Amino acid sequence: MTSWSRGERLLLAGALFLLGSCAHPPRQSIDVDKVASSEDRIGLDDTFDVRVYGETDLSGTFRVATDGTIDFPLAGRIQVAGLRTGEIQQLLVAKLKDRYLKDPQVIVTVKDRNSQKISVLGQVAKPGQVGYYPNMTIVDAIASAGGFTGIAAKNSVNLRREVGGKIEMHVYPVADISEGRSQNVMVQPGDVLVVDERVF
Repeated sequence: MTSWSRGERLLLAGALFLLGSCAHPPRQSIDVDKVASSEDRIGLDDTFDVRVYGETDLSGTFRVATDGTIDFPLAGRIQVAGLRTGEIQQLLVAKLKDRYLKDPQVIVTVKDRNSQKISVLGQVAKPGQVGYYPNMTIVDAIASAGGFTGIAAKNSVNLRREVGGKIEMHVYPVADISEGRSQNVMVQPGDVLVVDERVF
């Protein structure tokens, strides 16, 4: 067995740390509470699964109507728009408990975030709206729109975001980001990405 001195062990640990840092370039830091507050709430046209343990008739997929409600078996119309999944779960338990079930075990999970979209316009294969999901990056959004066209300005992608009633605009080098040469950027529901044509 090879015997390592204390100095050699420290050098080895430092080298492994540097290798790990290079392999995983850091993402842009974000306000987690701010983003999570919007992305984990149920909106209009979203769908979510409800599983009631031992009750297949009460389990299924539900879509939020334009008035923000769902029609749930036994409980009738329930207002869910703007609630988190945990709050919907507690609401359903309260509706079912005692009247119908002694101790209902309910699990609610989001299926489709149809209320949360990002617009990707310009030189991408499929311009239009794409579905948003938690921790989505600018590279993910471009990929969801089919990727760049052959004449896209890949390192000059405009991100437009409404903040406090005002439109903020930033330009990001998405090609460099995808290759690890620049820091990644998180997108948010409602963002608009515009990919211009490359100047020849």
